[in-house]
Amino acid sequence: MAYKPQQIEPKWQLFWDKTQVFDPKKPDRKPHLGSGGLFNNTPGKPGRDPLVLADKEFGEWNSFRIRQIGDVTWVWLNDKVVVDGAVMENFWDRAKPLPAKGTIMLQTHGGEIRWRNIYVKELSAAESAELMKKAAK
Repeated sequence: MAYKPQQIEPKWQLFWDKTQVFDPKKPDRKPHLGSGGLFNNTPGKPGRDPLVLADKEFGEWNSFRIRQIGDVTWVWLNDKVVVDGAVMENFWDRAKPLPAKGTIMLQTHGGEIRWRNIYVKELSAAESAELMKKAAK
């Protein structure tokens, strides 16, 4: 089978269009709750929907910080926790764990979007263990 990144990579729904209204025909999609949720996750599971609405107005820069340790995910949007240590599901095969490594892709669905100041830091095993220990408290 050929490698198809879109079939195995974890996905964060970083930005909903805040002006998009809730569509009762798609009850599992809740753009009115804000951005940063884990689109991989089954509707109703922790992390699927953001904990708070932290989006800035259209035209203003939003700031994300994402921490992924194994399948455990934290997301901060504009310094507010929107996902707090939720397990990210493998969207493509829920019986399998997330891949340990993969590509990082930025995507839009046709609307205007811009990115800046993107940084990636790989955590060592010791850093990961310490952060998980702190999170467990």
